[in-house]
Order: sequence, then C-alpha cells, then structure tokens
Amino acid sequence: MAGEMNPRERWGLLLIDEFPDRPPVYPLVTSHASAVYGCDLISYCSDGKILAEAQLAAQRKYGHEGLSVFTDVGLIAEAMGSKYHLREFEVPILNRPIIEELSAIDKLKLPDPGGSGRLPVYLEAIEKLYQAKGDVLPVFAFVPAPFTTAAGLRGIEDFLVDTITEPEAAHRILELSLEAAIKFCDECILCGALPMLVDPLASGSVISRRTFAEFALPYNRKLITHLHRYDLDVTLHICGETSSIVDLISDTGADLFSLDKLDIDIARSSIGDKVRLVGNLAPHNLMASSGVSIEDNCHHIIDSGIRNKKGFVISTGCEVPIRCQPEKLQKYIKLGKEARYE
Repeated sequence: MAGEMNPRERWGLLLIDEFPDRPPVYPLVTSHASAVYGCDLISYCSDGKILAEAQLAAQRKYGHEGLSVFTDVGLIAEAMGSKYHLREFEVPILNRPIIEELSAIDKLKLPDPGGSGRLPVYLEAIEKLYQAKGDVLPVFAFVPAPFTTAAGLRGIEDFLVDTITEPEAAHRILELSLEAAIKFCDECILCGALPMLVDPLASGSVISRRTFAEFALPYNRKLITHLHRYDLDVTLHICGETSSIVDLISDTGADLFSLDKLDIDIARSSIGDKVRLVGNLAPHNLMASSGVSIEDNCHHIIDSGIRNKKGFVISTGCEVPIRCQPEKLQKYIKLGKEARYE
C-alpha cells in the first residue's frame, strides 16, 4: 500500500523504542538459502559471492525482512587454527581443535579478518548484500560469541572440563576469543552489517547457570559494550533451553534476545521490559514431516510477543532447517506480516 514502511524503516523504529506499523518478520534463513539457490554447502560456506547471491535468492522467494550472513559457529576458531570439515549437505563440524594441550594457548595468534580462514567470505558477502539491498533491508552478521569460539579452539568436552578443573586456562582462552570477536565484528560493521552474537554452547541445554554466569556472560558483556561504541543495537542468540538463565540475559547488555526453547510468556515477564524479544517458532515445525499447525503456533507467539514492552521481532527459534518445507515457511511469514499492534 502507499506509504507502507520498508523493512529497514520498520527495524529502525523498533531500535529507537518506537513501535512501527507491525513487528519485523525475520525468520533465521541461513543455510536454507543454499537449497533455494541450488548450491552445496561447501560452496555456500567458502565463497562470499555465492553466499550473498543465495541470500538474495531466498529473500526474493520468501520476502522476509533481513539478510543473514552466517555459515557456522566455528568460523573464528577455524581462523585461529582449529580444523573444520566442510560438508556438501550439512554444516561444517570440528575435526581437530588447535588447543589439544593447554600449553598451546600461548602460541595462539589473533586472526586477520581480511585474510584468515573463511573470515573474508563473510566480509565479501556483507559488502555485496549491503550494496544490493542495504537501503531497504538490514544485513545481519552472525558472529560466534567468545564462549562458543573458545569451545571450538579447545574442543567442546575438554573446554567444559576446563571450566571446572582449569578455570584460569579457560579464562585465557576466552580472552583471546573475545579479542578475535572484537576485531571481526569491527570489520563486519565497517562493511555494512549489524552484529548478531550466536552462542549455542552457552545454552542451558549444555551448561549450568553458574558456568554461564562465570564464563559466558562476562565475555558477552565485554563484547557488547565494545559494540555499543558504534551506537548500534546488538542481538544475542542462544540456542536450546534458556529458562535457567533468562533473567541474566539483560546483564549481557544485549538489546535484543533471540530465544529458542523458551516459552515467550516467560521471556516477556522476565526481561521484556529491558530487552526486545526475537522468536520463536520451533524450526522442526517447518519440516514436511511435522504435523504441527503453523497457524496455531504462530498466533500464540505473536499474541504474546506483540505485547512485549520493549518490542518484538517475529522469527524462528533457531536456523530455518536446510530442508524445510518452503510452503510452511511462506505461511509463517505471511501470517507474521498480517500482525498489527492493537
């Protein structure tokens, strides 16, 4: 209709605590874009031009209100020396961490965002997306948070053990992970992206509240404090269960919290006056095998989320599955765009 806001305007109002005509509709369409574009994930994860073209193809198909630059949570750890296995039809997985012995910590070097590992893939994709659609669509750079990167450097099980038996070593790895994330975020922002910190291993499904408070929260807070120097709003995404830590999320300084397996009513009552909420249709509902009604789940999420005091973004709880049923995703986006503030 005439005078309707474009997505960037809609996001812009939300981020200055004004309510736009409706919440932005931004399901986390990441690797699924490769299926839309018709490329394998090795190409998608290792070629910035292909990543950007795939994102644009997916956005044209679905009409969601944001572009996502994300390959995998091992991106920074790989750039610092850990070995990851790229796969044609699944996301990359850790093959060999760089810190097999704690003595290796002292040998770690911070990565060069323009030349280490696959970091340049991100920067190329961001530049191309910003040039193509940055005037009407926000570009989000999904950056692994320090706790998740530290686990990629050390190996998940060994790092989790370190937090108990070798806490000083764990903090040294986290400090290096923080420095690397700061350098990379700086470059992503300069290329035109808004940062979204992804910290799946800080989930309550993986660690305790105590471990989160001691080893994840402080480093997220330091990173977000740095990013606030740009006068940008920062999104924090944590996969899995977060009911045990939701009241701590605002202490990270995050402006938006992208929630996964957490009842949106609980999130709203706990932190909704401090943090904008992003979420949270369960991704498996978008699979062809799911018998769950998109309409029922969508209405529950929207009816609750739209009452959040700080604002709300209609999204998925985690990444849209690579092999999701397109019709279900289209239906979710359509229903989301029909939402209106009372």
